[in-house]
Amino acid sequence: MASVEQPSGRASDAAHLFAAEAAYADSIFRSVLRDGSGCVDALRRSLEYAPAYAPAILALGSVEYQLGHRIKGRRLLFSLLDLPDNTEDLFEIIDKAGDFLIQSHRYSEGLAFYRQAAARYPKVAVFHQGVGCCAGHKGVHEEAIRASRAALAIEPDNQRLVNDLGWSLCEAGRLDEAFTVLKNAVSMDKKNALAAENLKVCASHMKARTSRRRK
Repeated sequence: MASVEQPSGRASDAAHLFAAEAAYADSIFRSVLRDGSGCVDALRRSLEYAPAYAPAILALGSVEYQLGHRIKGRRLLFSLLDLPDNTEDLFEIIDKAGDFLIQSHRYSEGLAFYRQAAARYPKVAVFHQGVGCCAGHKGVHEEAIRASRAALAIEPDNQRLVNDLGWSLCEAGRLDEAFTVLKNAVSMDKKNALAAENLKVCASHMKARTSRRRK
């Protein structure tokens, strides 16, 4: 009797990845149809085929948080930080996970998440930016400033990062430094409403400080 040829390990991995991608696509389709349970089942099926499939990890982790399953959601999102460096779109997916935590006002978890990301990938500016954002929301202003400076050192011409540093300085009460940095942010992009508003707020704080000193 002729033996049945078994698929190679590489072929088997490719088949599992294809099945994971198909299940992930099905989850998107079911989400559009507002089939919540079907969407979750498809995401879980995707990870059964390929446990390290990053898009499904991100999606299911976010869903678990939304369903109130915080521990499951956290475990999934933080597992993204352990994926191999050659994972497709890894930095973008990690940043999307951190952004989800920020948008959900989970700043403590976001801070822990971005700290780990920045420690593993210290040359990725958005991870330091995430640390700065979460630290600012938690009132850890000196860490926010350090993180903003680290991000800006990597991308010195990034106007958003200049604005972030200025705002971190403003929140820390370092108004003179903040005003100079925010003026620079506005000059880099005069149409940027956020930078203009931050500069206005900083100027208002400086005016109030001067008024208090005169009393």
